[in-house]
Amino acid sequence: MAPIAFSIGSLDIYWYGILMAGTFVAAYFISRHFSKLYGLDWHVIENLYFLCAFAGLIGSRLGAVLPHWRYYLQNPLEIFSRGGMSSQGAILTIMVIGIPFVRKHKLRYWQLADIAAPILSVGHILIRTGNFLNGELYGPPTDLPWGVEFPTTLGPVHPTQLYEVAAALIILPFAWKWAQNPKYNGYAFFRTLFVHSLVRFFLDFLRQHSELYGPFVLSQIIALAICLVCLPVIIILDRRYKAA
Repeated sequence: MAPIAFSIGSLDIYWYGILMAGTFVAAYFISRHFSKLYGLDWHVIENLYFLCAFAGLIGSRLGAVLPHWRYYLQNPLEIFSRGGMSSQGAILTIMVIGIPFVRKHKLRYWQLADIAAPILSVGHILIRTGNFLNGELYGPPTDLPWGVEFPTTLGPVHPTQLYEVAAALIILPFAWKWAQNPKYNGYAFFRTLFVHSLVRFFLDFLRQHSELYGPFVLSQIIALAICLVCLPVIIILDRRYKAA
């Protein structure tokens, strides 16, 4: 693996950072596209974008710290110096932070959430590619022909990062289509979040890199909880839409 893309003097520029920046750039243009499609004021949505970008960075770091809270209690300074981000933490933080903004500007919360549907998939594609190049979040040893040997492994392992990239590439066109013509507010968001969480739940059986709670790691419990919320919401809203 080659986590460093290039160097400027003594400063190393990592692929993970480039791909994360690419996620924010993609999110910006996707937000602009769908806000215009929905007839929303782009200047207002642009402000919301920057708020969500900041909240996402904070939430993703908190989401990475919480599963290892015992370690960070003993080493608090490493909260700021040690790497690690969490997509689930970013999503949940953005959803909470967005509530007062939406209320202030009298926007439709779940309509804005639909804009985030394709962003979720694009983010998974770019960030998991960054995880792969960093040689992190891989699975257990495997003899399968597509196994990958990372610098920190003793042999080929499951490239679970690429499994999630492949899943996101499949989900993306559906997320885009759902957001392009949602049947109701939240139509694209709940479906996309459900499918990504389902993928995360099963993939984390292969990459249990954090503390176990029974048979699951914390990210699996969160993913399962999201699925258990999203699925009945989808069923109820679909029934209401068909009955209308």
